[in-house]
Amino acid sequence: MAAADWSELAKDEDVAYYFDKDAVMPVHVSRYAWTMVDFPKGEKTSSGESYKSVMTRWRMYCKTDMVVRLSVSYFEKPMGKGKEVVAEDAPELRMREVPIRPNTYLATLKKEICASKPAA
Repeated sequence: MAAADWSELAKDEDVAYYFDKDAVMPVHVSRYAWTMVDFPKGEKTSSGESYKSVMTRWRMYCKTDMVVRLSVSYFEKPMGKGKEVVAEDAPELRMREVPIRPNTYLATLKKEICASKPAA
């Protein structure tokens, strides 16, 4: 997955947001998508591990403007490179469906992936 062809969603000096356009999977009125968030200056997890990128798997509900985070991995280097320092995949760690807030990278992602017609 780290070898994905990441398309930029948004960027400023502290953070850059990408998504893997080729990996978007339509299922009924939902879309499954991977995002990558890069932190050039680095960040730390709650347990103190340093990381520079986060790869997340989302299920986006196009009709209701809701999203669920399915999986998240933190990497020591930019763009999902280097060691995976933390992974959260367990169903009990998944957040519940939450609204997609306007003017966020998830709102931009929704526009990108929900506007296109699902593959037959």
